[in-house]
Amino acid sequence: MEARLNSAVSPPGNAVAFPRGTEPAIPRTGLRRVPALARLRRAAGVIALALLPASAHAQQCALPGNDGPGGTLTGVINTYYPATANANAGVTSIQVGTSSGAATPIAAGDLLLIIQMQDAQINTGNNGAYGDGVNGDPGSGLTNINSSGLYEFVRATGPVSGGSVPIFGEGGSNGLVNAYHNGNPSGSQGHRRFQVIRVPQYSSATVGTGLTALAWTGTVGGVLVFDVAGVLDFNGQTIDVSGAGFRAGGGRQLAGENGGNTDDYRDDATRDYHGSKGEGVVGAPRFPLTQATLTVTDIGVEGLPNGSAGRGAPGNAGGGGNDGNPDVNDQNSGGGGGGNGGTGGLGGNTWSSNLARGGFGGVAVAVTTSRIVLGGGGGAGSRNNSTGVQSSGGAGGGMVIIRTGSATGSGTVTADGVMGQEPANDGGGGGGGGGTVMIYSAGGGLGSLNVNARGAAGTNTDMVAGSNHGPGGGGGGGYVLMSSAASVSVASGSAGSTVTVGNHYGATDGTGGLSTSSLTASQIIGIDPSASCVPSLTVVKTTSTPTVTSGPSGTTATYTITVTNAAGRTAASTVTVVDTLASKFSYASTGTVTLGGGATRPSTSNPTVGDTIATWGTFTLPAGGSVAITFTVNVSSLAPSGTYQNPATARYLDPGRTVVNGTTTSTYNYAGSAGENVTVNVSDPSMDKRHTTGFTIGTNGTYTIVVRNLGNLATSGTLTVRDTLPSGLGFVSGAGTGWTVNFASGIVTATYAAAVPAGDSAKFTITVSVAAGAAPSVTNAATVSGGGQGNTANDRDTDPTAVSGVPDLTLDKRHTSAFTVGQNATYTLVARNIGTASTGAVTVLDTLPAGLSYVSGSGGGWSFSQSGQIITATHAAAVVAGDS
Repeated sequence: MEARLNSAVSPPGNAVAFPRGTEPAIPRTGLRRVPALARLRRAAGVIALALLPASAHAQQCALPGNDGPGGTLTGVINTYYPATANANAGVTSIQVGTSSGAATPIAAGDLLLIIQMQDAQINTGNNGAYGDGVNGDPGSGLTNINSSGLYEFVRATGPVSGGSVPIFGEGGSNGLVNAYHNGNPSGSQGHRRFQVIRVPQYSSATVGTGLTALAWTGTVGGVLVFDVAGVLDFNGQTIDVSGAGFRAGGGRQLAGENGGNTDDYRDDATRDYHGSKGEGVVGAPRFPLTQATLTVTDIGVEGLPNGSAGRGAPGNAGGGGNDGNPDVNDQNSGGGGGGNGGTGGLGGNTWSSNLARGGFGGVAVAVTTSRIVLGGGGGAGSRNNSTGVQSSGGAGGGMVIIRTGSATGSGTVTADGVMGQEPANDGGGGGGGGGTVMIYSAGGGLGSLNVNARGAAGTNTDMVAGSNHGPGGGGGGGYVLMSSAASVSVASGSAGSTVTVGNHYGATDGTGGLSTSSLTASQIIGIDPSASCVPSLTVVKTTSTPTVTSGPSGTTATYTITVTNAAGRTAASTVTVVDTLASKFSYASTGTVTLGGGATRPSTSNPTVGDTIATWGTFTLPAGGSVAITFTVNVSSLAPSGTYQNPATARYLDPGRTVVNGTTTSTYNYAGSAGENVTVNVSDPSMDKRHTTGFTIGTNGTYTIVVRNLGNLATSGTLTVRDTLPSGLGFVSGAGTGWTVNFASGIVTATYAAAVPAGDSAKFTITVSVAAGAAPSVTNAATVSGGGQGNTANDRDTDPTAVSGVPDLTLDKRHTSAFTVGQNATYTLVARNIGTASTGAVTVLDTLPAGLSYVSGSGGGWSFSQSGQIITATHAAAVVAGDS
């Protein structure tokens, strides 16, 4: 059977839908790569491929809802891994490099997307056969798309280890359906790149602001993909991956060089003429524009065969604008637009020579439900005057793939190409091709969505200067696949203008893209959407130690958690059992793990001693299967008396749902049951210290110390209170019924041998003398220990005490007249007593700086003397408290 997708069936700017019943039926085994293209339709740049017949499909799941409720999704949520080696169909592991994007690493049971980003081949002749190998313009297209755009969902069977991620797929031997290729450019082959993307599996989620993809870097990114088992609320928000697709050709200021030709279809980017091609399924130019930072970088290699400059359009990437005078590079034409579902437009003509040498537009790729690509990058315009990144093309639109149980709310999903960077006096860049959006909702709810995968307009030129330079070609429309109707636009981008709006000077619009509203789950290659896999687990938690007694070393408690899968449900695999323990409880050991009803434990992971969140894994629970875990926890001596409750949770492979028996996680409802209640009995002596009289120099003061038992058990053994007296306080006496109070080496030690009943207290007092050397405020702490104490959280109390009868002088100095050379000036000094007692005699020393000399001093009761630059002022009379 042959599937033909021809974007020329609709005028540019209009959405194209497959007529009902005629959309290509894509088998779950994917596309068979053929040695050469069956047919090439040059007018629209469409590639037709032979497809294999459909095969039977057995339901396969990852860990639906494994990431739990997603909450409000913002930013980049995917983790991207670049492939580092080829992966043949049927293999069960993939070699990967260092991840980018989100920090969440791959784990067993994770859903992964494998997608070939670049793999196509082209004819590299420097003539009209460039690209597709067919003589005559446009010099665009490709000779073999190979694996470009092929994708599939797989399940991780373990984390990345040794640079390899193990997977379970729907291909032969439970491996990959498709073959994927990775390699550097060589000969007629550009970059061959595919990536492995961790796909979050939410039970439910809400779209927040800024949800997007990591922009394509040349090895990873460009794709936002997530799976929701239950309800996805679009929340009136916008998901935007515009410009996150294939990169544009970077605009560079070139001075010209001998050896170029105005008819070049390709040439080395290191030559000093012609604009850079964009990036697409064939590979990357040497000088791409990074859209996020608006920087042009040298990747160090020609990622497009035989050069990445010139008007030829490799695959869906726009060609660079040729210069009409390569020797000096001053006859600037525009870059071609990128393609995807539609074809990019032609770049505008050269400057004063008015030659039709603009970059050709990227072709429309034969996108289907089993082959999807990023929007192609626009080619750069030829440039010799402008600065920075001007004349760069626009990046292609990224890719959004969403699979959900149902959807609600209005929202917008946008994967548009973006415009290039407008030059001051040179050729304009081509617009980026529209990206790809695939949304499958098992329960519908997509009718309020606006979905866009539009090509960007070509860049305008000289709209102020008034001199014709080639504008950029418009980007082709993208590709939208929906499981039900929504408001969709895959419009193409219009050609740029020069001097006046509408003067396109040879530049052309892109063509419209493709869309369908009949996407089915079976057309999505690989592991099924979460909505197809709905087990239901129940969790029960009990204890065999409903009452425990704690002491100085704490105590232990024992629990059993039982998890059961309902009958008639799909198996819940890679189940983990999680117990978030009560405060002051920590994991100690596991007793028994009992499997029932055919349950298995494929791999073993137990908590670590001291964990406050205990986790056991991993289990497979078929319908009716169960696991019962008995374990012991340590109860800290810091745990107050009382009854402790806490939940237990099972996390399992199938999604959590909003309906009964269909949740991502199942939690034991401890509030509605007493089966796991543990009551802790403990004695809890606490310290309360305060001064009960004022503290004045030359008199005695009193502290009252109360030991209260806040627990529900009487104390046992001797209670000991220690209090280290601060400087200036002397021990006089201590007394209290049942207390023995001693003093040695500055420390008061008081002991109490009798039991203090729960809720009761024992009190004693300490009398201290307040010496003249005491500070204006004294602070000290008392601690209590012993008595079979369980909780030590309240065994210390500190009492700050103000001391009366202490003088406290401050000095205030300021000048009271202006300082002028040759004239006298005056300082005023004020000594204030802010303390609570009178001072003795007061002496003030003031060292004069160089340039000042002492003349005289005056003040009631003050006498003055001079020694060099030091002035001594003495006040023999006392300064009473509050005076100066």
